[in-house]
Order: sequence, then structure tokens, then C-alpha cells
Amino acid sequence: MVMKLIISLFIAFVSAACALAQSAATASDRLIAKADSAYTADNFAQAEVLYMQAMKAGGTSSELFYNLGNTYYRQGNLGKAILNYNRALKLDPTNGDARQNLEFVNSKITDKQIDSGSYMWSVWQGTVGLFRADTWAIIALVLFALFLGSVAVYVFSSAVTIKKASFFGGMIVFVVTVCAVIISFAAANRVNSDSEAIVLVPAARLATSPREARSQAEEAFLLHEGTKVEIIDSISNPGDGLWYEVLVGRGERAWIKADEVERI
Repeated sequence: MVMKLIISLFIAFVSAACALAQSAATASDRLIAKADSAYTADNFAQAEVLYMQAMKAGGTSSELFYNLGNTYYRQGNLGKAILNYNRALKLDPTNGDARQNLEFVNSKITDKQIDSGSYMWSVWQGTVGLFRADTWAIIALVLFALFLGSVAVYVFSSAVTIKKASFFGGMIVFVVTVCAVIISFAAANRVNSDSEAIVLVPAARLATSPREARSQAEEAFLLHEGTKVEIIDSISNPGDGLWYEVLVGRGERAWIKADEVERI
């Protein structure tokens, strides 16, 4: 009797959860449809509001961030456009439209993006960004299955040539499998990381210490809207608020007000 009650409660809970999720999805879809119509009618401010509401109702997605980036670009807000294109690519590196638009808008900003890493680091980052983390995980599982198949062939085959081929082939597949697993974790870590940010103000004057520059000697350099920075430290000063220590370009470090940037 108690078991039946527990099962009934569980079924009722799952049904309620599914109904709630379906309701949220339906509400989000309606808002997205309205936002698309507003965008088509060149009502970009309204489309922006509706896309934001859709995110609150049904959660974020690469496509929604891409659409939001388009609304900001059409309103002349290059910083917010770049921020949302980056967020779209963070969730789905294969979003070609977001990547193309990001490259286009980056060509219009004052500060040109400079690759701060080495050639090998750039290759690694490019490899991690080829697919989403779940896709890399699937690739790793398929490769592991192939590895198990090669082990089975090695164990059960009586032919020396086949044994040698399955052994060396299996070792190669195993190494590639490990690489795919590492890349999958790296891709997942990239999604969860919030160390990168975009400058959203027209011009941000960075300082050599986490406070307002009191002299020209305390001024570091100037960054403009749309520039990507890497946050490496933060500190909150009484009277000066929250500041981020950021890395820019090829290793330049300085401090910027937290309210002048937004994390990707």
C-alpha cells in the first residue's frame, strides 16, 4: 500500500514537472515568435525586450543570444552585440551565423582583437571550439567502442597479422579517445568559465591600480567599446567600488571598473 502511494506520488510529480516544462516552453516559443515579428518590422528595441523575456521564460540558447546580438547591432550597440555573439558561440561553437556576425562587428570597433596566446595555444583553442562539449563526449564514446572492438579482435583472433594490426590500431584509437575526453572536458569548462568580458562603455580609461587614476602616471591605457578582456583578479575598494584586473592583447595588465564591462 505504501509502495503504491509512493509510486503514485512520483508519477504525479513527474507529470506536474513535465506539464510545467511544456508550459514554459510554449510561453517562450510565443515570445520568440513575437520577437521575430518585431525584428522583421524593424522594431528592434521591442524585439530586444521580447528576446530577453523569452530567455527568462524558457532559458538561454545559442540561437537566442545570436538573435539578441542582431537586435543590439541594429540599434548601434556594438558592445552588447559582440557580447551576445560571444555568448552564442560559447554555448555552440558551431553557430556559423554568430561567428560570421561577430567577425563583421569586430571589424567595426576601434580596438582590434589580438591573439594573446602562442601558435600552439591558438591551435588548441581552435580544436576545442570545433564542436560542443556533448559532441566531443559522443566522439569519445564512439572511439572507446572501437577500442573495445580492437581488444576483442586481439583476444579472439588466432592470426598473428590480425593480432598485430588490432594491437597497434587499438593503441592509436585509445590515445585518440583520451584526447577526445580531455577536449570534451575543456569544452565544458569553457562554457562554465566567466573569465572573459566585453567593454560596454564608449571608452574605458584603465588604471595601474584598482582605483580612479589620480595622475597621468596612474593611467594605463584606453580601451573602447567591444574590446574583449580576460579577468584575472578582482578587488572591492571603499569609495572606488569593484575593480577587475584584466589581461589585454599580448600580456598587458591593468585595472578597469567592473561596471564598464560585462562577463561573457
